[in-house]
Amino acid sequence: MSFYPVQSVRPVRRTNLPVRNRYSSYKVELREDFYLRCGYCDTPDFFSGGRRGFHIDHFAPKSKFDQLKNTYANLVYCCPICNIGKSNDWPSNDPLVSVVDEVGYIDPCNSDYAEHLARRPDGVIVALTPLGSYIHRKLKLNLRRRQICWLLGRMEEQIKALNDIVDQKGRGEEDIQAFTDLVRQYFNYVGILRRE
Repeated sequence: MSFYPVQSVRPVRRTNLPVRNRYSSYKVELREDFYLRCGYCDTPDFFSGGRRGFHIDHFAPKSKFDQLKNTYANLVYCCPICNIGKSNDWPSNDPLVSVVDEVGYIDPCNSDYAEHLARRPDGVIVALTPLGSYIHRKLKLNLRRRQICWLLGRMEEQIKALNDIVDQKGRGEEDIQAFTDLVRQYFNYVGILRRE
């Protein structure tokens, strides 16, 4: 079975920001650096109310490492579910040691993140390693809403492409049927999210 990366684009934190007194004042830059998506599960922020609904996670928890509270390199733009799931969990007494014996976390800006978690073609996030299993469990990456949000994104891309085809080629019966079927499926998934 082939897998997709969990992250549609790996986030890259900028390094040229001046130090600020409040970590919350970095939210605009974090949102841009994380492409308006949760660093951990890649869910777009609009599913949680946009910038206002999204959280800022302290990768090395601020409750344990207060000296990093306002350090931009330690901040992750993330959905409320991932932030609450991770909370102040940390495997060591050192902010630089994020993994001990397959327990802990990989910074989502690190390219190694993709070695531990992936997405099946149906959008379900799966663990690829024991460390990935730990992250998967703690961040509740098995929630159906993560799969549905990913599928909705893929469907939106297909709807746009089909709409362009229909506009360019005319309204052929097959094109219109494919477009109609996709729109129905899209609204079915949206309905599931609304009921969750």
